[in-house]
Amino acid sequence: MNKFKRLSPFWGACAAIAVLALLLVIYSLTKPVPMAGTKNISIDMVYENGVRDHYQITTEAQYLLEALKSIPDLEIDGTTSEESGLMVITINGKRADYQKDGAYWAILCDGDPCSYGVSKQAIKDGESYTFQYTKAVKESRKS
Repeated sequence: MNKFKRLSPFWGACAAIAVLALLLVIYSLTKPVPMAGTKNISIDMVYENGVRDHYQITTEAQYLLEALKSIPDLEIDGTTSEESGLMVITINGKRADYQKDGAYWAILCDGDPCSYGVSKQAIKDGESYTFQYTKAVKESRKS
């Protein structure tokens, strides 16, 4: 005789709904919350050769991309998708081409990797953001 009873589809659906609800609660607690009002932030661009551009701005923007667009002498370009927003590829004419040589623009917030992309990263007063030209580390295969 089989010791395991078959669970009804009703209980499976209840479990799936409970997991979905838990994930929604976790997301709502951890999503970026934009700060209203005036913010003073610094933004650094560190290029492949180590040269650095520094911008100190005062902004009403709530997200990093909005703040970047307010800097007149900064050119930023990339590809945009509905899910992720802007994927930064070129900053001030310097291209990071992952397909070509594994390079990308790492976005740091106060020295740590940002939790979100440039379009969804909420900014706060006094924070420092760095766009660091970075090459992916290639793993060497041992035989």
